[in-house]
Amino acid sequence: MSENVGTNDASSKPIKVNKWDTNAVKNALDDACKKYFNETLNYTEFYTLMDRRLYLSFVACLFSLFALVYDWFNPFPKSRSVLIICAVGYFVLMGILTFYMQFIECGKFYTGKLVDKAGVGPESRCTIASKLKKYDDKYCLTLEYNEGKDGSMTSSGAFIRSVGNYFDESGVLHYNRIVADLKTIYDQARSNARKVK
Repeated sequence: MSENVGTNDASSKPIKVNKWDTNAVKNALDDACKKYFNETLNYTEFYTLMDRRLYLSFVACLFSLFALVYDWFNPFPKSRSVLIICAVGYFVLMGILTFYMQFIECGKFYTGKLVDKAGVGPESRCTIASKLKKYDDKYCLTLEYNEGKDGSMTSSGAFIRSVGNYFDESGVLHYNRIVADLKTIYDQARSNARKVK
């Protein structure tokens, strides 16, 4: 069988996961999508969504650290009001972080931009989100495509496939299978966006 397993490059080590570990399966599929966009389509990845999550987590950790240091130099009960403020601040930030991940990030794991180096073609952006519920085999992927500097030409595509389409019995990822589905929805979204002109 001449089918490439794991990656496009036959010399590369194939990607193998525990097929019963939902997170590992989802991460392997997400990474394959990133690889396709970065290496094959030459998109440049932006980390804005993840950076915001990290900033919120960092500020929450600063609240905890400040409470710890303040309590060290001013032991309880002197530090009581500062500890209360820091604890409330920490939990408020964790609430904001949870809201951000559930309603703003919404499973988005990739944002990329493709700029025509010759300056002839339009600039395009892609955002990809995925979902794989625990104890479920259905991998849901949504792609949003924007073209033009103002993003006026917009289209989206999606597919739902069993993870069994992409992994064999031993948990090895068949990279070319996920790429085939990605290419199909990417081409459709791009074609639809250009029809909206």
